[in-house]
Amino acid sequence: MPKDGVLHCAAWRAWLEREALPSASAGIGVLLREDFARGCGTLLVWRIDGEDVHVALREHRGGFDPDVALVLVGDAETLGDLLAHGVAQMRSLVRRGRLQPYMLKTLDELDDAGLADFVEDLGLVFPRH
Repeated sequence: MPKDGVLHCAAWRAWLEREALPSASAGIGVLLREDFARGCGTLLVWRIDGEDVHVALREHRGGFDPDVALVLVGDAETLGDLLAHGVAQMRSLVRRGRLQPYMLKTLDELDDAGLADFVEDLGLVFPRH
C-alpha cells in the first residue's frame, strides 16, 4: 500500500468507527518505520472521545506531543494489513515484530487515560512491584 494510503485520515476514521474501540483521553500515534528511523515525517494521531473519533496528521520531528500516550510504528505493508484486517490482528503483528508499540506514558497514566486495556490487548505487560 502506498505511504499516503496508510496515513489517510478518512481510512483510519472508518477503521476506528468499525472497530468500536473504547474512549480515551490521550491519543495513539501511527508512524511509518522509515519516518521513525529518520526522526521526521508524518504522524497520524487518533483519539476516541465518547462517540467522536478524532484523526489528524501532525508533523513528526523526533518527539511527541504530551497528548500522545502510545505510538505504533510499522512499515506501509504492516499498517495496510492493520487497516484491512482490524484490531484483532494487532497482537499478532506485535508478536511477529512487524508492529512496534512505544509507550510514552507510565501504566498509571495509561490507565487514567483509558488505554491500559488496549495496551494489554497488544500483549504487552508491565511488571507490578
